[in-house]
Amino acid sequence: MGLTRAQKARKHGSTALPGPPRGTRLHEVRPGELRPRPTRSSSGLVVGVAMGVSALLWLYVHAWVLPLLGASAADGLLLPEWMPGGFDQAHAQRLAAALGEPGRAQYEAVHRSSGLLAPLFVGLAWLLFVALHTASRVRRWLRSAVVLGFAAVSLAGNAAIDAALADPGDGSAVTAASALVVARWVLLALLLAVTVTTAVGALRRRMQEPPAEDAPRSGSGSGPRP
Repeated sequence: MGLTRAQKARKHGSTALPGPPRGTRLHEVRPGELRPRPTRSSSGLVVGVAMGVSALLWLYVHAWVLPLLGASAADGLLLPEWMPGGFDQAHAQRLAAALGEPGRAQYEAVHRSSGLLAPLFVGLAWLLFVALHTASRVRRWLRSAVVLGFAAVSLAGNAAIDAALADPGDGSAVTAASALVVARWVLLALLLAVTVTTAVGALRRRMQEPPAEDAPRSGSGSGPRP
């Protein structure tokens, strides 16, 4: 037994297009009246929540935990994460001396806990965001490459910073860590650009979609009863 129009509305919600008026023949049905309009509202909400949580976790690590660690354990010296232009061997030696063994242990603990989860969550959430709102396959791959590059460079940079501070006399280790820090900032800028571009494209496509018809159309057999 077929569903009534009220049952279809309860089942499909506001995304369901009104069915053809009672008495309308099959060949008179307009395209789209027999099935609900596809929607991405539920998946979009999940992706939005994931992006918000990931962004808050990243800000918690980089705007709260690391500055507090630098102020308390590093005698106010800038930690590598907040040096977009990179750092040299002299800075690494001063920072390692200021941190000492206890400070370096705290620093490494941050990199292995919240500093590890933040780029992973950002990468996963942004990959879902790009996949959901990018129609072109080429653009989807390019934007996904930026997201994956940011997550990978962030994780590799954490390990490189720990290695450089463990042996600041190793110039190659310091140079590698500094290069990864610079690359992280470049990829962060590209990630922001990808976010804005993808959001603007999704909004533009949504504005170009034809509006859903909410009121049933009048037809034969659907007029008011006396």
